[in-house]
Amino acid sequence: MGEEKLKNKAGITLIALIVTIIVLLILATVSINVIAGENGLIKKAQQSKDAYEESSKREEAGLNDMLEEMMKDTGIGPNGKTLVDTLGAGALRVPLESTVDAEDIEGNRIVVPRGFFVRTDLGTKVNDGIVIEDKQGNQFVWVPCTGAQYKKHTYNEPSRNDLSGSTADSGDNPWKTYYYRNYVDWKEEGGNASSVTNNGGFYVARFEAGIPDNAPFSVNNTNNKDMTYYTSGSGNNSKNTTSYIPVSKQGVQAWNYISQENAVKVSQNMYSGAESSYGVTSQLIDGLAWDRTVDWLGESYSKIASESTQYGNYYNTTGVTLPENTLYAQHVYATVKSGKTGTTGWVVANKYRRGSRALGGVNLTENDGTNKYVAADYINGTNYTSENYTLSGRVEMSTGSVSNFKLKNIYDMAGNMWEWTTETGYHNTSSPATTTGTKYAVLRGGSFDSYGTYYPVSFRYGYIAVTYTNIDIGFRVVLYVK
Repeated sequence: MGEEKLKNKAGITLIALIVTIIVLLILATVSINVIAGENGLIKKAQQSKDAYEESSKREEAGLNDMLEEMMKDTGIGPNGKTLVDTLGAGALRVPLESTVDAEDIEGNRIVVPRGFFVRTDLGTKVNDGIVIEDKQGNQFVWVPCTGAQYKKHTYNEPSRNDLSGSTADSGDNPWKTYYYRNYVDWKEEGGNASSVTNNGGFYVARFEAGIPDNAPFSVNNTNNKDMTYYTSGSGNNSKNTTSYIPVSKQGVQAWNYISQENAVKVSQNMYSGAESSYGVTSQLIDGLAWDRTVDWLGESYSKIASESTQYGNYYNTTGVTLPENTLYAQHVYATVKSGKTGTTGWVVANKYRRGSRALGGVNLTENDGTNKYVAADYINGTNYTSENYTLSGRVEMSTGSVSNFKLKNIYDMAGNMWEWTTETGYHNTSSPATTTGTKYAVLRGGSFDSYGTYYPVSFRYGYIAVTYTNIDIGFRVVLYVK
């Protein structure tokens, strides 16, 4: 009897324990669900946190919008300077009568010179590229630059041998050179450090230098309605002249066949003489300004300094087609076939054309297919046959033709035309540097006859004399605020 009672008690105790455990498990499950479940405390806390952060963001955005509207209403930026948004000159786009020290809505400084107005329709933030325009329609982009940033690019391997071809520097984003790093006497014959330091930047032409309408070699000249393509050897129609003033406009012929010496002169003339009332001085772009601009563009596209193929009109550009009615010229490069006689060289177009055309090099046949080589369209074209030559097309396009070739509102610094700079030397390999003999100037950025892989926007080409002219060499103007 006693033993049976003990068994019953033990059984009851075991059942109670099991029930207790079950109850505890149920409570634990409920607690876990309450705390960590789909609608638990943790989830609700996270939702509350997210809602608070989202509300804070909306509140901050709303406050920023309100502040921006207030700044636009008052015309005063966050640091108390004139807001650049107000300098668009209204519907008539009347240029400023005096230079204005201004800022954008983020507090970044920009000095807008006398004689220009801001193209506010093209952007009003410095880091996006603010465009100014003069009464003739020439456009320039403000490049922010401190005195410390206005300097020549420093190569990690300053003495690397680059006499045998394009040579890349070491590092993750290597700049490239050719016939440059072996010489010690390079110097700048342009630039304006005091203007950069005082004004916090400079202006670079939005486009490659273009040919003005009044030049006899302009396709827009009334005497040249047939759109003839003039070369440097065309007598009175030579492009290598200082008689005309370049333009910085979209959709015009890029000014090629001009020497570095003459590019220096016409660039200086752009805002001198009758145009000296402008609040700027103009010159051929210097190497310091080019280097700073490349660094600044790199903030939008980090690899632009080392690979520019899809950022410019190069021989190896692919997948890019000129828009309808674009002004362009298709040149031919003729290479003598093995075992044949002849001279390898350019077959220059007789005419400019308007239309749409895929960019990049293309192999041409003499008579067949969509890539037909039409001899009548080229100067001395009948002398070049596919029997003796391999014929390949090269496309020279007008300025600012492709929107994809624009960074921070600046067009075509890579490709289309090699561009002269004011960096010069006499190719002396040891110090002291010589100042006699052939004078060379540095070309930048590659051309329609180059590969963007090897000749990116940063590229320095140092083996061309200042007197040389060619079909794929042009220039660009830079402005310094007075």
